[in-house]
Amino acid sequence: MTKNKLFAWAIILLCFSLTSCSDEKDGPSEKILVTNAGVTEANQTVKPGDIVHIYGDGFQEGDQVDFDFRWDIGEPLFPEGYLGPVGAEIVERHSNGMSIRMPYRKPESRVEIFLNRASERMSLGKVLLADGQTPKDFRLYGINETDKTIERAYAEETVTGKKTWDMSAHPDFRSVVNLQKTYGLCGLAEENGVQQPFFLDFCTGEWKALSFYDYNTLALVIGSGNDIAAIQQRGKGYSLYNVSAGLEQSNYATKTRSNFPMPEPQFELPEGFTPEQFGDYPGVFMQGNEIILLSARKGNGKWVPMLYNYRNGFYVLEGIEADAIIPFYFGMALPDSGSPSLLYQKKVGYMIYYSSGDNRGSSFRLLEPDKESSKLQLQEPFAQLSDKKVVSITNRLDRIGTITVLFSDKEEGRTTSDFDWNSKEWTDYTDLSDMPYNSVVWAN
Repeated sequence: MTKNKLFAWAIILLCFSLTSCSDEKDGPSEKILVTNAGVTEANQTVKPGDIVHIYGDGFQEGDQVDFDFRWDIGEPLFPEGYLGPVGAEIVERHSNGMSIRMPYRKPESRVEIFLNRASERMSLGKVLLADGQTPKDFRLYGINETDKTIERAYAEETVTGKKTWDMSAHPDFRSVVNLQKTYGLCGLAEENGVQQPFFLDFCTGEWKALSFYDYNTLALVIGSGNDIAAIQQRGKGYSLYNVSAGLEQSNYATKTRSNFPMPEPQFELPEGFTPEQFGDYPGVFMQGNEIILLSARKGNGKWVPMLYNYRNGFYVLEGIEADAIIPFYFGMALPDSGSPSLLYQKKVGYMIYYSSGDNRGSSFRLLEPDKESSKLQLQEPFAQLSDKKVVSITNRLDRIGTITVLFSDKEEGRTTSDFDWNSKEWTDYTDLSDMPYNSVVWAN
């Protein structure tokens, strides 16, 4: 009996010893991937966009670098914010080091820099990153095709800093949308003979292609502001793809899987339509993200409304042919039902413009299911202007029931107004009279 007890105690002590050793091994120690390693700017304060240099012996061709960010929150229960690992942009590689760019859109942080090789990480050093948060408030930007610039046209608060960005690299930049908190704009432009999606970064003024290959893109589609989709041809037909997953946002959140459907099956365009007839205006998701409102130019200079269902493909809304057709949407607040998912409803529709005839002018019509047949139908206009042509429509996610419209008028030139769904009233932006913009878009 005594021997059994001694044996049991010996086993317990051995397990405790092994556990302690294991804890020590799994804790502070890490695999040495390079020797004599460090960061030239270690413990210094650097700014977003600055180049930081790492050095050491034994770097390999496939080595990557990533960051861990930590910043003070000031909350007793959650004193520190954390984000990581975040991949670093490698500007230059050397046999004994790398040059990396510090990222934008991050709060003032303590940043630890890691070498990453085949899922193993080695800490190289730490730097202090100055505040790089981008504007949280929405601002109105105008696309000036004549001057080949994008301009900050309106802000509710006094704003300093850069106001104009050059778009001469893509002078046909159009169908412009904003993924919230990216501080930049996504749009379409022709390159290598096909229409492709690009992102203009307001922090750097640089352009980023949102497709790795020359995929023909019919339209960009903005949903709830969390993703931007593209209807692209990556085979015989077209399907829906998320093109915004690689964009950095000032929300300090890790990337999550897109809720867009899998990009299958593929569908061909209806007979008589070509890719060149699409892309002037962004598409709009209906509630549920299954159906997209598009518009297409016909060969006779007219426009038709077209719908895309990721399950069934394209189909034209019959009976409508106009001089301009623009999809739009806005959000509506619903009474509290006890379910957060039912507090918001999206209204979608088309602006339809006729240059002459009894219906001359611009009318705004919702697209909703018929109460009897459930077939989608355009409703009677909820707003109508007989003397103005609508050029573009945009909205802000933080303003329920409101759209912002850019008009073209022979006497007044280009003007901008808000329409409020609840009051059914228009409010003019008096500071934006006779502006040279081809389209406007809210962005943050």
